[in-house]
Amino acid sequence: MLQFEIKKVFSKFKNKIAMFLLLIILIATSILTMNRVEYLDADGNASSGITAAKNLSAEQNKWAGYLTEDVFVNVIKEKAQINNSKEALSDDIQEQNKAYAKTQGISGITGLINNAFSDWRDYNYFAVNNVSEEEVKQVYEKRISSLKEYLNSGEETFTDAQKDFLIQRYEDLKTPFYYEYTEGWSALLQNISTFILMLALVIGFFVSGIFSEEFQTKADSIFFSTKLGRNKAIVSKVGAGLVITTVLYVVFMLLYTAIVLLALGADGADCPIQLDLWRSAYNITFFQAYLLIVAGGYVGTLFAAVISMIVSATARSTATAVIVPFMILCAFPFLSRIITLPGICSFFPDQLLEVYLSIKDFELVELGQRVMSVVTIIIPVYMAACLLLLPILYRVYKKSQIK
Repeated sequence: MLQFEIKKVFSKFKNKIAMFLLLIILIATSILTMNRVEYLDADGNASSGITAAKNLSAEQNKWAGYLTEDVFVNVIKEKAQINNSKEALSDDIQEQNKAYAKTQGISGITGLINNAFSDWRDYNYFAVNNVSEEEVKQVYEKRISSLKEYLNSGEETFTDAQKDFLIQRYEDLKTPFYYEYTEGWSALLQNISTFILMLALVIGFFVSGIFSEEFQTKADSIFFSTKLGRNKAIVSKVGAGLVITTVLYVVFMLLYTAIVLLALGADGADCPIQLDLWRSAYNITFFQAYLLIVAGGYVGTLFAAVISMIVSATARSTATAVIVPFMILCAFPFLSRIITLPGICSFFPDQLLEVYLSIKDFELVELGQRVMSVVTIIIPVYMAACLLLLPILYRVYKKSQIK
């Protein structure tokens, strides 16, 4: 019966169109993500995408290794030498591009130095040009001292426990960082939330008619009068919704990930996320960040799908059920912009699809004497909510009255 329910969903013409649309979204998003990687050749000519990623990888991996004090000093010297070259001092844009092309191998490292010696909320692209060889040795220490200055500035309101939590996270981060080309992962993580949102909305469309179609086709009297109509048949419908949600999510996430990383390169999976998100309090690698984002996206997609199926069963309307994922995942972010309740907004279900931003920012919650990141709470909480809603979905549909 499970296979029959799944087959019914994918046999509908509108769902075949939705599947085609999903493939178009996959291709379009993958192309946009790949074009985030750019490269300038020795003549100052720009390129993007696969070729750019290959060339940039070759340049940056020349500097692959642990970022020790000596490496930072060598980067400062290299940058100063390039800045004093005739190309860099030229008034011609093309000549300046040639000079910039020489910095691409160390661009990730100079980015760290700029972050370390910039004001907390103001990234200074030229900070690296004004840092001495002695000062640059303090990059990791500067990260911690900058946080302490920020927490004591009064710009943000953190409790003493939250301040201690953030400082401890910063101090626990293992240094020196291991550096290599990470642009493939960086591009993937920066665009993945957009793809997850569109994937979740389309999946919501697929499952929206699983329960309502029996009423719309006037087959409810037959469905509920059969021997297994109010038990096993309903379980099959619930199972079909879960299988469709899970399989579509996993398959398309794997396809998106494979396309991007095969095109841009998967180097740097074990590098710390701070190479891309310098101020992040999550002491995780790029790959671990990816798993956390994907897990959050799945729970958010599943929650929206389950709510959509409940509405489908109660309202007996596919159109109404289709709107539900949009309301949950798109209307809540809009609501969070017009109301001043940041604490509550951090727990809205749309945040499950924005884990990347949570990793980037300080989103904390204090429970008793324990400080935790919001992400570590909302993922298990909404997963538990999904499990609790499934028997409710079953009972709602089981008690449906034939009209």
